[in-house]
Amino acid sequence: MKKQVLVSLVLAASMAASVNARAEDKKENNQSANTSTVKVTDVQKKDEQVGDLDNEITNAKMRAESGSKSKWSISMDMAYNGGNLVEPLGPVRPNYAGVSSQDSSASFGLDFAVAYRLSTRDSLRVGSGLTVLTPLQNNTEETMNENSNRKSYVSNPYVSWSRSFRAWNLQQSISASGSWETRPAYTNANYVAGTSFGWTVLGEIPNTNWQPGLSLSLDYTFFKDGAEATDTLSNVEGGRTDYTIGLYPFIEYAFNDMFSFRTVFRPAVFDHYRDDAADSFYHNMWTQSVGLGIAVSRDIYLYPNFQFAPEYMKADTTNVGMSATINVF
Repeated sequence: MKKQVLVSLVLAASMAASVNARAEDKKENNQSANTSTVKVTDVQKKDEQVGDLDNEITNAKMRAESGSKSKWSISMDMAYNGGNLVEPLGPVRPNYAGVSSQDSSASFGLDFAVAYRLSTRDSLRVGSGLTVLTPLQNNTEETMNENSNRKSYVSNPYVSWSRSFRAWNLQQSISASGSWETRPAYTNANYVAGTSFGWTVLGEIPNTNWQPGLSLSLDYTFFKDGAEATDTLSNVEGGRTDYTIGLYPFIEYAFNDMFSFRTVFRPAVFDHYRDDAADSFYHNMWTQSVGLGIAVSRDIYLYPNFQFAPEYMKADTTNVGMSATINVF
């Protein structure tokens, strides 16, 4: 098992290195790439930049996710949601937690957003992108959606607001967003749109490189039809949920300024199924993710990772992935 985990992380890290190499090749065209951030403020005048958020936010991941410090910029998020540790590049992403889902395909997504910095701490983004299902298994017809082979689609268009700051000596980030549903498997199931709210708090253990944190998320989904009898927690994987509450403790360890270990625990994620009573929730299985944070620069953050359910961890019931956050200008 340890050997399989190591092989998967090496594959993910190699993938991250490849993404970064391509981003460097395209740097002259102001383009770059599940989280990397590329920033080119050196070419801008000082009066075009707003404040220095880095005095408050020192964590590499939170810095990248806070976006460029420039007034206007381009934000990019790349995500590869792959298979399991046995077949990290396989076409199926196992539903290892047994949660409500309309599609279990592996996918690659690249989202672009125009970002406007409202203040030193606040940012507004409007964006969308492209998602390709089973990206490593498709032929040309499937990728181009020819002959009714629907394998790619426009990612959910969204608008979001975020605020990054330090209070009570804790690094914090608050965000709110709204999106329009475009994923075929979900629009076919009458999903219309979604809203979400997130709050992350990060502390420090004195005289160590450990940083414990906690994230809270609230999500609500809109549908164009009413609840059906199948939308109940007795039909966990097939039923449709309308709101979710999640609490995610996590901890990071910084090896140096570039590399860090990160693990996220999911002990308290609750889904409400549409046809159930308002106070009836499905408590999701405890799951966890483990990954390697790579801060290529202030604005390039890569995160190869794998996810599993500690209750029955097996190589073929895990998920692997890689994310990158990129800010340009």
